[in-house]
Amino acid sequence: MGLLDIFKNRRPGRRRHEPPRDTIPFPNLIKPNGIQTNRRLAYKPIPRNLRWFALNPYARRAINAIKNPIAMLEWEITPLDRDEKGNSELDRQIEIATFCFDHPNNDDSFRTLTEQVTEDILLGAGALETQLSGDEQRPLWMWPVDGLTIQIYPLWDGNPADPRYVQIVGYGNFVGNGMGQQVQLRNDELIYIRPNPSSATPFGHGPLEIAFNTVSRILGVGEFAGNVATNARPSVALDLGEGATEETLNAFRSYWRNEVEGQGTMPIWAMQSVGTDGKARGPEVLRMFPEGDKALYLEYQNFLIREIATAFDISPQVLGIEKDVNRNTAEVADDRDRAQAIKPYAHLVQEHLTREALHGKLGFSQLQFRFKGVEAEDELNIAQVYEHEYKNNALTPNDYRRARGWDASDNPFADMLFADVEIAIQAARGAAQVDDKNLGGGKSAKPKPKPKGKK
Repeated sequence: MGLLDIFKNRRPGRRRHEPPRDTIPFPNLIKPNGIQTNRRLAYKPIPRNLRWFALNPYARRAINAIKNPIAMLEWEITPLDRDEKGNSELDRQIEIATFCFDHPNNDDSFRTLTEQVTEDILLGAGALETQLSGDEQRPLWMWPVDGLTIQIYPLWDGNPADPRYVQIVGYGNFVGNGMGQQVQLRNDELIYIRPNPSSATPFGHGPLEIAFNTVSRILGVGEFAGNVATNARPSVALDLGEGATEETLNAFRSYWRNEVEGQGTMPIWAMQSVGTDGKARGPEVLRMFPEGDKALYLEYQNFLIREIATAFDISPQVLGIEKDVNRNTAEVADDRDRAQAIKPYAHLVQEHLTREALHGKLGFSQLQFRFKGVEAEDELNIAQVYEHEYKNNALTPNDYRRARGWDASDNPFADMLFADVEIAIQAARGAAQVDDKNLGGGKSAKPKPKPKGKK
């Protein structure tokens, strides 16, 4: 046991509010025998053309399939405990936070802010700069930041006064001598949202970054297929055989170009060779590569499109591959896309906004930001499940209403199980008594006798 371990194992009477960390964060970023300092930046080598790749039709469709549904979601600022009754202070905080989110800065609405941040997350990292103002009605300001320009101090020790992030102009590496324009940012000044977080790196890995090589390949094969289709390049070559002289070859080439070939250029040559029978070989057609759809590598392009869809956790039908798709499989795929792609990224954004904007920056620790409808499921299926659970005495009507985000009902039967409601109904039938005052409660449910002498 070393001296450090002896001091660590001592148990003082009062513990520190924040215990020290013994393990090294992101140890694979530290070179053997290298200097360990919290002032050493970690650089993420993201290719500059990642932004350009996002303009590819399939990459753009995949990004929009996740970004647009999130941007169109309604949102709200609510208490952390949704059953908690509001008070004047919470209502004041909700009103202030809602106004700040509605007006994040002078250029963006919350939707445009969400679109930019979500797209950056899908590329590699999303970022928001947050600053406080002196306006009590609008204390929080937020600006979208290109997350690909952010570099990190991986050994940041948690000191709020020390910078944790650095923004570098362009996508270049950090220059250790301080050359180049850079912006130091504290932890409370930047919300850094990383997709697919890992303990091996302080950076995340976005879907487009994962599909980088696939997008590169589909761009190459797409350009090749376009050239084949537009240039009408022939897939055969013609050998005129041994008996063709140079004069004959030139005459035939001129005829072929002017009368047959049209716009393309077919390679033509004459070879002096003899067949197996000892006779001179005549004209022969040599096929150089496939024709038709095979020449365009359509199957390979479909495979690459499926790879892109896999990287974004969406179904291939979103990217236009609708082979063997019917209504049932399409509905299942749509539900799966929402559960595996849209909901995780929506939760990622709302958790960062709650923890770092509301709690960390504004100090509204009793509030949360949440998207409405992100948990939307098959309503008919939910109602059927509830019906079975209610009849099995597992839920009350108010349990169902709260699960759907509705206010609880004041009806006393709404807090009763199905068996208790049935008992009350049977008891009311036996007593022939109506307890509801609106229906003449307290009076007998038996019909009044008719006066004598009247039919």
